[in-house]
Amino acid sequence: MVTRFFVALFSLLAGLAGAAPYTPASDDQVLAELTPAEQALGQPDRADNEADAIRKARTYVDYARQQEDARFLGYALATLSPWSDSSSPPTVLLMAEIELRQHQFDNARARLQSLLSKRPEQGQGWLMLANLERVQGRFDDATHACRRGAGSLSPVTVVICQGSIQAVTGKLPQAWQTLNRLAEQGLAAPGNEQRWLYTLLAEMAIQKGLPNQAQRHIDMARLVAPDDPYLTYLQSDVWLKQGHNDKVITRLQHWQERENALLRLSIAGQRSGHPDASQWQQAYQKRIAAARQSGRDIHLREQARFQLEVTGQYLAALANARANWDQQRELPDLRLLLASARTNSDPESLQLATDFIQRHEIHDATLQQLQENQP
Repeated sequence: MVTRFFVALFSLLAGLAGAAPYTPASDDQVLAELTPAEQALGQPDRADNEADAIRKARTYVDYARQQEDARFLGYALATLSPWSDSSSPPTVLLMAEIELRQHQFDNARARLQSLLSKRPEQGQGWLMLANLERVQGRFDDATHACRRGAGSLSPVTVVICQGSIQAVTGKLPQAWQTLNRLAEQGLAAPGNEQRWLYTLLAEMAIQKGLPNQAQRHIDMARLVAPDDPYLTYLQSDVWLKQGHNDKVITRLQHWQERENALLRLSIAGQRSGHPDASQWQQAYQKRIAAARQSGRDIHLREQARFQLEVTGQYLAALANARANWDQQRELPDLRLLLASARTNSDPESLQLATDFIQRHEIHDATLQQLQENQP
């Protein structure tokens, strides 16, 4: 149940880039609606000290991740802003985490490298840096960061870190065997380490073309984090691959306030001829338009996928897939680039994707299928 909450005009317009100011017709006009949980979090206020700022900002970041609401990343930054130049590891790591979530990769890298040059014992920093380098396809740098964190991270975390890189650099069978052994022996610590292990195994099972095993690992990960958005979307993508559109709709129809859910509802709805398919598509497009107007980051991967799989805007999908590729080079980004290139019969983009696959000896069932079906 959503409770009406009157928000000040300046907070609604925060972050608008060059937009014309908007004046409500009356003081009673509702500008936005917040859930009770959002109202409990409240607007950012000045923290009394750095430790208090970290605590408040952490709450905002966790809520932003769980609810996929980027506004709360802005609240976190506002809370930390008086200490944005602090060299305190907790502040630096939290600032870098926010920047990573906002896809400000260069800023996050510079912040982490500065910290680690002075405090190399900060294992969490090495882990974040390794993930950043992996996401951008800088696999040698990612491997180096995993190894540098070995002195202060748990051995299992280091193995998982290395396995995430090996899986996309020609060593998928070895990584698969090693991580399955960790899972079978119950060596991952309960909580985040366990969730990471099972999530990575699910992704690797998808990579190997094993949907049933992917399902098993997703189920294990969801025992640790039942409402985790990433796992929910990973599950939905497995179902979409298998043609289980009804399952996707059943799972996501109560998440229509989330862009990533609307994307998958649009795909499932169109494929199944669901009566609400058009409504979901329009809702997704409105969310993207609102994000663009407010100056909020738009994730190009999802936008390109919508254009490719729902609206049939193939040239626009390719342009967004290419722009996304300049920033992110994970397997979903590579699959999207190759699919868009193939649909448009674009030789330059096909070559770009193929060169990356060959250079890093990437083995992936979806990529193989796309390459085999190239025109």
